[in-house]
Amino acid sequence: MPSRTPVPESVPEERRRAELVFAIGHEIANELGAIRLQAHLLDDELGPRELAEASVAIDGLAARCAPLLALLRPVLTDETAPRPGDEAWRGLLGRIEQEVRDEGTRAVRFEIDSGATGVAPTPDVDWLHPLAMALVQTSLAQAAPRGRVRMRLEQRLESVEGRDRVSEAPGGSSEDGVARLLVLEDDGPEEDLSECAARRGRPLVVGIARLLLGGIGGRVETGRSDETTRIALVFPEPGSPRPRGPRDLR
Repeated sequence: MPSRTPVPESVPEERRRAELVFAIGHEIANELGAIRLQAHLLDDELGPRELAEASVAIDGLAARCAPLLALLRPVLTDETAPRPGDEAWRGLLGRIEQEVRDEGTRAVRFEIDSGATGVAPTPDVDWLHPLAMALVQTSLAQAAPRGRVRMRLEQRLESVEGRDRVSEAPGGSSEDGVARLLVLEDDGPEEDLSECAARRGRPLVVGIARLLLGGIGGRVETGRSDETTRIALVFPEPGSPRPRGPRDLR
């Protein structure tokens, strides 16, 4: 069953944001350190193949920094900036698929499917693309050698109050809302993705997702079944009222 670990009420949001910013900086510093190490390993005597492999490694390390840098602004502030222009889910997932193809997957098979609901518009936030890319990159790193990572879009009916009653049926009561789920699954080893997990790699990205999705009335679900890890970013129905933040209460 999916895990819906609540955020501990004893941790103020300002502290959560500060800890995530520190963790992002630490993660980027690690990537930069790895780039520097790869650069030191370059040698004039390396053949064309070795130079090409080193270039790919450096490019991959640099690519992993970009989404984290783009997530710094939305983590630092509770004000959600609108996305630049309208985009359907199918367009977003198409861009992700192209970027993953350009960067390579370390022989991990990457599958993506926007499904029948891909024509629906994405949420009006500017952090969705870098968040999804960071989640894909860290999942590819976590996947088993020659394993598989699958991203797809789902939708379901669920109760607006408490989200306890979930239905896959086309009908529903007037109290139901349509939630869209961006789901990522991989066959890598089990990993602690709870709120208390160390903030590095994919647990860090999941922690960022919890903060950002919580700001628009969504949430993150995680689970493990049949040696497959499932992470679902649950987005509320478009037009749903957003939770009131600290600035709204003043």
